[in-house]
Amino acid sequence: MSDEIEGSAGETPPRPSPDEGAVDPPTTGDDGPGVDLAQSLLHRPVQPTTNDTSRRYIYPLWLQLVVSVFIAYHGAILLVHNLPSKGLARGIQKTFNEQPKLWPLSEAKFGLHANHYWQATGNTQSWAMFAPNPHRSNIFMKVMVKDESGEVWDLKHDIYGKRTYPYLWYDRMGKINRRIVDQKGYRRHYAAWVCREWERTHGGESADEVQFVKMWTRIPPPQAVYERAGGNIFKMGYDPMELELHQREEDSIRCQTTRHAQLPPYLRERYGLPEAPERHFKGLHIRTWYDQKKAKQEQAERESQRAARTGRRGGER
Repeated sequence: MSDEIEGSAGETPPRPSPDEGAVDPPTTGDDGPGVDLAQSLLHRPVQPTTNDTSRRYIYPLWLQLVVSVFIAYHGAILLVHNLPSKGLARGIQKTFNEQPKLWPLSEAKFGLHANHYWQATGNTQSWAMFAPNPHRSNIFMKVMVKDESGEVWDLKHDIYGKRTYPYLWYDRMGKINRRIVDQKGYRRHYAAWVCREWERTHGGESADEVQFVKMWTRIPPPQAVYERAGGNIFKMGYDPMELELHQREEDSIRCQTTRHAQLPPYLRERYGLPEAPERHFKGLHIRTWYDQKKAKQEQAERESQRAARTGRRGGER
């Protein structure tokens, strides 16, 4: 009796047969009722496609021609646009930009309108900083400060004599120094920063003025370098420090009268500098869009009040 109980307790109870319990009916597939959907998808024969397999390309011939013409047009204009504007390429650019005749004895004209195409697609780009028109000279801007005693100090902001050519690293100071050579509008703001830095690093003592001196050296032409080397490619080159240096004073900007060329009181307090004299800092009032809008509203109110007073005076008469 105990053996039967132990055996029945250790055995796994049998699972009910499909006939004894309720089971889900098989999913109906596309092949007919009673066919499982998974079996139908796995074993159903592949249906033939309606596409024409005899065609080599999926796109029609006319569309291929249109795309090919556009690619050729864009590539040709891209190539001609980046050619130098002088020499042999000048005539080609004129042909692409204007409407020349098809042949000399005909009045028929055609035009590729390259300029209109570049402007419409936003592909205009100037490559003047690259070849074939590189710089003919090395240009630098020497930044000098004249203190209150009249002594002039060179701040060494330019890179003349500091680097060998060619060089790989190019810092931000060198970029700004090159920019103030051509962009004269930047010099006053740059000088204001120099005046503030001088005041900060010299115990609050103000500088008298900032002087900009332009320096440049002429780069020898390739033919002269080739002749000097005697045709030996390993001896070609030149030492930039041996070139003749030219200098010319460009601008002098006063630190006392230039806006924001002095440290404001809160910065002098932050750096532990003594208090500046009264009206030492020359600030700049910036009119924002809100200030302009408010000024227009006040002007309109004044005009309406003036018109109202004029009307009352006319009525009293």
